[in-house]
Amino acid sequence: FGSRAAPRTPSSALRGLVPQLVAMPIGHAAAAAAGAAAGRRGRRARANRTRQTRAAAARTAAYRAQRKRAEELRALLRKFDANKSGVLEENELRELLTSLNTNPPDQDELDYIMKLCDVDPTDGAINVVELEHAVEAWKVYCTKRTDLEEDFAKFDLSGSGKLEKDELKSYLVHLNEGIDVDDDEVDWVLSQADVFNKDGACSKPELVMATAAWYTHVQEKEQSK
Repeated sequence: FGSRAAPRTPSSALRGLVPQLVAMPIGHAAAAAAGAAAGRRGRRARANRTRQTRAAAARTAAYRAQRKRAEELRALLRKFDANKSGVLEENELRELLTSLNTNPPDQDELDYIMKLCDVDPTDGAINVVELEHAVEAWKVYCTKRTDLEEDFAKFDLSGSGKLEKDELKSYLVHLNEGIDVDDDEVDWVLSQADVFNKDGACSKPELVMATAAWYTHVQEKEQSK
């Protein structure tokens, strides 16, 4: 005789129905089984509808939040667009950033935000699309501003307002908990940070990028071990 497949073990729900089905007449047992199957299908359908409803509600909420944010940005631009040009020029952006943080940006910080966020540098202004990035970048920068100023003053031994290569190396050794840093690593960090002035030194705003580049470098070294 050919080998028979092993009988499947009934699910716990079905095992619970077995005594009832055995005691029922055949017609009633079939109807009960069909009813149980229909109940399972109904529960699955309701669960699917619930998931779809929640997903639709989440999409609607996200869309409304996006529209609200866009209107807030348009209102912000209108408020500081003194010459009604539809964009924020450098002096207007300075006023806006000052309103977000009582200390006004210095020229290096303003240049940093302009160059970071002005997608079309030929117009020298920030439009409503670029404004969101400018506002967020300035807020993030301001959260680190005090620490940056303290570190900058500590390592800017020449008082030039920039960290030269040897000063940047001292700063990276500080981040590296006193462990020496290779010159090649300093050159790489400087190449990642000196993207605005391109003067072979690191300005205060560029120190944000230098710090981020260093920690990225350290993380990659750890992962490669």
